[in-house]
Amino acid sequence: MHGRASCAAGSATNDFKPVDIENRTVVIPRKEDTTKKEEPVEVWPPVEAALDKVDADPTTQQAAQAAMEVSDGCATLANFLISQAEQVEKMDYRFKVPLIVLGAKLAREDGGANTIYDPDEGALHFETDEHHFTFEVYEDWTVDWERVADRIESGYNWDGVEKQVWALDWLMAYLEVPSDDYMVDDEGDDDDQYYSRI
Repeated sequence: MHGRASCAAGSATNDFKPVDIENRTVVIPRKEDTTKKEEPVEVWPPVEAALDKVDADPTTQQAAQAAMEVSDGCATLANFLISQAEQVEKMDYRFKVPLIVLGAKLAREDGGANTIYDPDEGALHFETDEHHFTFEVYEDWTVDWERVADRIESGYNWDGVEKQVWALDWLMAYLEVPSDDYMVDDEGDDDDQYYSRI
């Protein structure tokens, strides 16, 4: 487990206050030529809606709340939810913008991630101590991503490695939950595939 997750897990077991997470808001920077206002929006409701959409169990919901306490956790949670999109008929993506904007805001406070906006690719990158996450944001054109990110770099060179295979494991790290508690072995396969209970 990485250091940030360890800290989050400790907070989750000792001082975790779900009410604070459920009421957390973030102001999304908007471009000048949009009619959308810059006003506080709640982050947890759209995250919870997405978790419900993918039938996340209570443990996964707790891990999601613990992850939202820190910047790299927000990126990890967003990565997990996006990874589940193919498992449902129509994913509810309302969580994405508030969650990654919150992650970028927390990154300036906790130093858990560096955020880079690539205007050429329309992508926001999160570089954490352990992982590199990339989120496509070109469709969210009303958001002023240049104000969200730490820096702007066109043609940003990232590792290009798929980050969704271990999405659930990385999320669960924020609760220090053993993988046996949320993964099941499909005995019908010979390739030792494991599947989440959610």
